[in-house]
Amino acid sequence: MIRLWAELVIVFFAFPLAIIYWTQEIAEYLMPILAAVGGGCLAVLLADKQFKRFRLWHWEDFFTHLKTSFKMFIPWACLLAVAVYLLTPELFLSWPFREPELWVLTLLIYPIVSVIPQEIIFRTYFFHRYKRILPSKYVRWAISTFVFGLVHLVYGNWIAMVLSWIGGGLFGYRYIQTRSTPVVVVEHAIWGSFIFTIGLGSFLVVSTP
Repeated sequence: MIRLWAELVIVFFAFPLAIIYWTQEIAEYLMPILAAVGGGCLAVLLADKQFKRFRLWHWEDFFTHLKTSFKMFIPWACLLAVAVYLLTPELFLSWPFREPELWVLTLLIYPIVSVIPQEIIFRTYFFHRYKRILPSKYVRWAISTFVFGLVHLVYGNWIAMVLSWIGGGLFGYRYIQTRSTPVVVVEHAIWGSFIFTIGLGSFLVVSTP
């Protein structure tokens, strides 16, 4: 129990804060670090006999859950797009029009190099690994949501953190509902790709001097 608490504090608080502190020095290594942490979490899960591996490829009722996701996505995405257009018109659709190649490349690689590792770490791993010390799934949901937003301070702005808190809460709740990594990966990819498209992607890029 003590070891699990120590691991949680180190991996999900101390390590992200260290990354945030040294962001400028290690900016080019952020994606490899994310991949390494995601791979490590996946290895621990696969080695755990109590982990139900089907959660990694659980597609049951996938389209039913996807339909539910879109019922939430469509109205809120429209409101967010209008807000960006009214409040920061210079950013609205800036990537598709000004940097189309970067935009397309981002949409292609973002789900693979960013979304999948994040969902393995903050949803699949967190919800299973700390079940013994955090029996309430809603407590795990709250803490995982908080640390998910916290780690996005690496981008150096509060907008990235707030967006990540909202997204983390949504994806965590969806994981509680479905116990499916693929479902939350797809929903995360949809929201992330939309955010990059409407112009908020500039808040989710590490700025270097």
